[in-house]
Amino acid sequence: MAGFTEHDKIAEMAGIPNRISNEINRFIDDIDPPKEFEEHNTERKIFVCGHLNVSIRTLIESAGSVKDPLGERGKKKWVKEEDLKWLLATRKEYIKCYYLHLAVDNIYDNKDRIKNRGETIDNCINNWGKSHAVIVPGTEPYLRDVLEFLRNNIETRRYILS
Repeated sequence: MAGFTEHDKIAEMAGIPNRISNEINRFIDDIDPPKEFEEHNTERKIFVCGHLNVSIRTLIESAGSVKDPLGERGKKKWVKEEDLKWLLATRKEYIKCYYLHLAVDNIYDNKDRIKNRGETIDNCINNWGKSHAVIVPGTEPYLRDVLEFLRNNIETRRYILS
């Protein structure tokens, strides 16, 4: 995963305010998330197994490590769906940054394949957009903006891969 400094710089290139980038970084990486975001983790209940209502935090802790329970948040489809529904209802201005953070992490995680095995960054971006990006109704324009930004911004691509 890319670090906070990289995420903040790329978000700045995309025109996202530093405050939003910082809060999304802390939320996705579960490092002292802002109060409202932590309430989403603990208060938002998900219907599971036909009868249980449990929090995102509880489900992630049962599936993840004790040390870093939400560290794999970006790899869990059902968590991304809940996050996007919540952001759409409460903080639409954060959705673009949420998608950008996950896309940048994906590119960063695949940079060895891009540098050493000939995979193109466009292929990596397109694959993430088609296969890994979760969409809930209403978030499509934000995802399109992020994919377009990454495809068209050579400077950002160099920054991620360096």
